[in-house]
Amino acid sequence: MIFHVGTDLPKAENREMDCASPALTSEEARIIKNQIRKNRVLINDHIRRIDLFVNQERYPQHVDFVVKIRERLFLLMDENDTFRKVLWKHVQHEF
Repeated sequence: MIFHVGTDLPKAENREMDCASPALTSEEARIIKNQIRKNRVLINDHIRRIDLFVNQERYPQHVDFVVKIRERLFLLMDENDTFRKVLWKHVQHEF
């Protein structure tokens, strides 16, 4: 049997969301950070695809599927910028 001292146990996190509060809860900040990471992976994947098609395969830059990939890429980048701005305001509010 293992005996744990109170300092050994992990701190219980509040997993509630508060829409009325201007500050983010720890759960909301975790969700935003997780989404930024997911978007980063997708952005890198889209950049690799564009590089493959345009630079290596020598497709023209204005082919329909390359344009669609670029549009998705720009949308993901804008979304990530928005998430980062919200997270930055949260960090500034904490300190």
